[in-house]
Amino acid sequence: MVKKRKITLARIEDINISPDTSCMHPILEDNTLLCIHGGKVKLKAKNAKRIKSDNTPIMLHNEIQGASISGCVNPPIAGGPCTKVALVFAYTYSNHKVNHKHSVLQMGLIGVSNKGYPILAIPKKNKIKFALTKIQANPLAKIKWDKIKWEGMGGKRNKKNKNDRAKQIQKLKHNQQRQQDINKENLDIIKDTTKEKFNLLESANQINSIQNKLNHIFNKKEHNLDDFLRFFGNSKEKAYEAVVKKIEKDYINGKVSENFTQGHIININGFNIEVRGVIKNGESKIGTMFLSRTFN
Repeated sequence: MVKKRKITLARIEDINISPDTSCMHPILEDNTLLCIHGGKVKLKAKNAKRIKSDNTPIMLHNEIQGASISGCVNPPIAGGPCTKVALVFAYTYSNHKVNHKHSVLQMGLIGVSNKGYPILAIPKKNKIKFALTKIQANPLAKIKWDKIKWEGMGGKRNKKNKNDRAKQIQKLKHNQQRQQDINKENLDIIKDTTKEKFNLLESANQINSIQNKLNHIFNKKEHNLDDFLRFFGNSKEKAYEAVVKKIEKDYINGKVSENFTQGHIININGFNIEVRGVIKNGESKIGTMFLSRTFN
């Protein structure tokens, strides 16, 4: 006699799984975008004005790409000033689109200028956050169990069928664990990439700060440093480094105190330079310097 039995089998439901995602702020119209020489990108939102944070609209990638840059101090010998944004990198795009255009996330290095130099986004919080791309889960990520009727001979279930079912369940669990591992790896990659870009931004900010100091010292006509600079092939970096080394040597020899803001005169290659600044942790921090007189 055929007996009807009820057994429970796995039914797989295809779902989307989103792991713990990092959310980033999109670039707004009043955010600060700089080229590596301190030039500021002029932002003007056009197509996304309905999406705002504190009444400030977001910028789309096509509005940033091609935007003009003002205040760049890149010298002609290095290609001249950056005047516009040539390219916004696609990896900075969020999934959110407005009029088929992407918003751009504050990911540090976001593009390059028309002179080939980096364009940097200075991170700033706002009320809008866009998540990164969701990861499509393996269809085996979620299991539901259904009871179905099964007809068969005898009162005992076949041992082979029980083993096959156990293998199937084990395989499903293995696939689920594998997907979780993949999701974790993807998140680690995102975190490492973001950290690398912000390190690059910090390094670029330091370079920009040094460049501003050199321009402040050597570009002022009243400092009379043109001849001194020409001696070093018009390299501000080499001239500045020579002064720093001389100050630190005088400090070691007891010729200058830690605070020389009232001025300390050094002689380099016949040039009598008055330098003002301080010594911190054995390193000289120069505020300004100028030519006092030249030896014949």
